[in-house]
Amino acid sequence: MKVYDAVVIGSGHNGLVAACYLAKAGKSVLVLEKSASLGGATTSVKAFKGVDAKLSRYSYLVSLLPDQIIKDLSLDFETIGRKVSSYTPYFDGERDNG
Repeated sequence: MKVYDAVVIGSGHNGLVAACYLAKAGKSVLVLEKSASLGGATTSVKAFKGVDAKLSRYSYLVSLLPDQIIKDLSLDFETIGRKVSSYTPYFDGERDNG
């Protein structure tokens, strides 16, 4: 059985940043994620039937990424604006709307 210095539960943006810092520090890291894709709130999904748009409930979080993390981890990416960038899910008493 492989042994790791650290195990990160969840591959959302915080889990991935933590795993990157640990790996950069020379630690062996295992990231565990229950979903089929990594990224948590940064990923987009088809939110509404019949609407050809993939959205993230929390896509604005990408804009909150501290410059220090970008620098520390030598990240190189560009954000691209969209006509509809986010939405707020709500429950109307009968169905989940998001």
